[in-house]
Amino acid sequence: MKETNLTINNCSYHVRDSKTGHSSVLLLHGWPDDGSVWKYQTPALIDAGYRVICIDWLGHGKSEKTEDVSKYTLSSLSQDIATLINLLGLNKVHCVAHDYGAVVAWEFVEKYPEYLLSYTALSVGHPWVLVQNLSLESLVKSWYLLFNPLPISIPLYRAMDGLFFKWVLRSHPDRDTIVKKFLRDRNPFYIQVWEKANPVIPVIASAFLDKKSKPNPIKVPTLGVWSSQDSFMAEAQIKQSAALIESEWKYIKISNSNHWLQLEKPKEFNELLLTWLDQHSASQ
Repeated sequence: MKETNLTINNCSYHVRDSKTGHSSVLLLHGWPDDGSVWKYQTPALIDAGYRVICIDWLGHGKSEKTEDVSKYTLSSLSQDIATLINLLGLNKVHCVAHDYGAVVAWEFVEKYPEYLLSYTALSVGHPWVLVQNLSLESLVKSWYLLFNPLPISIPLYRAMDGLFFKWVLRSHPDRDTIVKKFLRDRNPFYIQVWEKANPVIPVIASAFLDKKSKPNPIKVPTLGVWSSQDSFMAEAQIKQSAALIESEWKYIKISNSNHWLQLEKPKEFNELLLTWLDQHSASQ
């Protein structure tokens, strides 16, 4: 993987790119990770002949730590992905996204289907489905959407050598590394920037006031993958995303795994991912 920095929307994105392959796969990480969360997928994809492009989102990893909240809206970030694909001179890509990366990717897939061969969403279904089908289970699991933007969140995550943050990330295989990095960071605004840029309460209110409104249908072959012990996302929000897919839809549940399934069950996930990509690949 060759590392470079690309200027997109007047900000510097850190990009790792294997440069060669018969089809391109774009990997989008979520909270509170960076591109290293795909450490088991990158070599498997390259060995299978794919070109792999892996970014750090703004505010994360080695990308620019801009504090301009407008740069982190779903609309802005999805447009950044389209710009990235153009800058790399690609035609169409496979998009594989997890957690908040998947939230952005649903927006990207809806608005820019012409850039995509396929989409794989890990853990997170379409945001419209999530807010339309709120349940006690989903509210309990998604508490962080309301907590993270609060002024108290970062101090509480820092308290007692990150005790609460360690509990939140208890199912993350790389928890200790992430917590140590967070505690060293003097201004870890990336912890709350997703929710600050995309506040959930107005979205929920709008959904309840206008039950009949629906987003544009997804016209890209889509694979949804969820893990049976996910601590953050309920199964219904990803299974019911099928209602918004006009193209091919496939749903797979991985057993005995929590939210970071690509790290916990890399062999099982890599096998199903490669099967899916091979079925939807084309020369670039």
